[in-house]
Parts: sequence; C-alpha cells; structure tokens
Amino acid sequence: MMSKKEIDTLQKDLKDKFVIDSLMQKGNITQESLEAFPQNFDFIQLIQKFKEILGKKEPNKKKSKTSVSESESKNPVDWTMQLAVINYLRRLFKFEKDIFNQIFYGLKLYENIIDFFNSIRSILAQNAIILINEVFSEYIPEVDQKNQKLPIITFIKRIIPVLILKANTSQSFIKNEAKICLDTLVTNMKYNETLITFLQLMNTKKIADMELNYVLTLKLIKNLGKEFFVNTDFVNFGKLISAIVDIYENNKSDLYKRRCKSIINTFVEIMTKDKFDKKLEKCGKKEKEQIKEILQDRVAPKTKKDIHHSIIKSKDKKKSIERPKSNINNKAILKKQINVKIIDTKNLHKENSENICNNANTRNIKVIHA
Repeated sequence: MMSKKEIDTLQKDLKDKFVIDSLMQKGNITQESLEAFPQNFDFIQLIQKFKEILGKKEPNKKKSKTSVSESESKNPVDWTMQLAVINYLRRLFKFEKDIFNQIFYGLKLYENIIDFFNSIRSILAQNAIILINEVFSEYIPEVDQKNQKLPIITFIKRIIPVLILKANTSQSFIKNEAKICLDTLVTNMKYNETLITFLQLMNTKKIADMELNYVLTLKLIKNLGKEFFVNTDFVNFGKLISAIVDIYENNKSDLYKRRCKSIINTFVEIMTKDKFDKKLEKCGKKEKEQIKEILQDRVAPKTKKDIHHSIIKSKDKKKSIERPKSNINNKAILKKQINVKIIDTKNLHKENSENICNNANTRNIKVIHA
C-alpha cells in the first residue's frame, strides 16, 4: 500500500505531466494556423491544467501593489498561460467539438472567458472575443424538443450585455472585435431568447446602447424570418410584445417611440398583417392597446423640460413672423440715426454753454460762444 507521501508525489507528477505549448502563449493566432491534437493526446490533463490556470485571478486594476493580497503575491497569475488556455479552447472547438462543448457549457468555462473581457491585458480581452466569435460563426441552432433551456441560451443571455458594453466603450480594436462578434451572433443565434435580450437591453437611458441594440434587433428579426415568428408559440410572442411595450412606457422620448414603431412595423412586414394581428389577439388587453397606440404614433405626455423648450421655440417662431422683410434703404436709416445723435449732442452742448455763460457773468468772465 502506498504511503501518503508517495500518493502526493504521484499526484504532483500527474499534475506537472502536461506542459503548455509555448506557441499557444501568443496572441492573434489565425484559425487556419491552429493544428490538430496528436493521437492519444491526454485531454484530461489539459482540462485539469485549465482549472489550475483559470482558478487564479488577476489583481484588481484599481488596487495598488501594496494592497495586493498575500495569496495573490505568492501565487501570481501568468497572463500568457491564460492566453494559452484561450488558444487551446480555439483548437478544441476546431478539431474536438464534443470535448469543447462538455467543458465550455458543462463546466461553464464561458464564465471565465467572459471575465477576460475586462482583463487589464487588452490582448486577453481581444482574443477572448475572437474565441466567442468563432463559437458563434459555426454554431447550428438546436431544436429544443424537451422544452428545456439549452446551455447556449444561458450563455447568450450572459454575454450579450457584455459585448454591447465593449462595442461602445472599449479601445478601438476591442470595440471592432465586439461589433464583429455581435454581428455573427445575430446571424446564427436564432432563438426567441436572443431577441428578447436585445429588446430588454433597449430599455436603457444610454442612447448609444439603445441605438446599437435597436439596429441589432431589426437585423435579427429579418434573419429569423416569417416562418420563425409564425411558428412561435403565443407565450414567447407575448414576451416579445411585452418587452416592446416596456420600452414604450418607460421612455417618453420621441426617439424611443419611433424605434418601437419601427420594430412593430418590421414584425408586420415580415409576418404579414393578418398573421401579426392573429398573434396579437392572444396577447393581453394592455399589450394590444399599447401596440395600437404605438402604430398610431400618438404623442406621449410631455415632460416639463419638453414643454419649456416648446414654449421657447414658439416664441422664437412668433418673433420671426412679426419681423417682416423691408425694402427700405438701411444706409438711409443709419444716416438718420446718426443725424439724430448729432442734433442731440448740439442741444446738449448749447444747454451746457448757457449754464457756463450764466456762471461766467457772476464772475465777470468773458465767454466766447462756439
């Protein structure tokens, strides 16, 4: 029987058996250059190495060197090893999709990859988004026959808000990768939950985020097509309508109202009016009334700020109307105004001269009039 020391030594040997390939520690490797794994490759050791590397966390960007915890200083993260994990995952996705799906969705490894989006190492963020884009680009939507949420659905709902944030606030090269990834997502992630997520994210006060979600929503609706919405059950269709109504109710700006109307019109255009009305009839009374209001483009109650601006605009407009155009010679008017000023000046001078004269008579001073 092996002693505890011998067991520990064996476990250490097994743990250290797999060595990360140094070529995998480079960034921006093209998908074409990724090579297949050798025969009899030990994928179990690879996955254990993943857990070991991803278990380490980078120090917070805002923390100073003195505030880094003792555990972090003793066991610092090696970001090149994390980059290698991303590249190995890309290789697994390309050549060993079954193993990739088991660890990516089963072990929720995607949570670790999404964390890289906010890494202080921009190369990690960029390559993490590249991995996700490759996952979306080759994904074939599954049919949920057992009425259970597919693992990809949870992943989609988790990643869309992060990609929207990166597409609007990041460095240019990360922003571009995020936009490419979002475009791939709306092309291939043909699920009702994908559309609902975009609609829910439109319900924000950040105009840039709302506009990006709006553009992606319209594109996704067109990609899903007529058959998808006609076959959508009334429960899920009702969720879509409720999400649009929430945007309309929570945002009084005309911009949001126009966007809601555009989305509804796109639904009608894709489905045809008869099919859309038939689906709408199954929705609640409130939703039906609101959709009719959106389509009729009725103006929502104005805020105090909107009323104030409208009053100012009306006053400016009134002033411009009351100021008729005239053919009178402006030079003649200007000359007349100057003459008036000269006359006034002379009268003033005359009055001053008379006052001086009176004062001078009392003192016997001779005054010469101008």
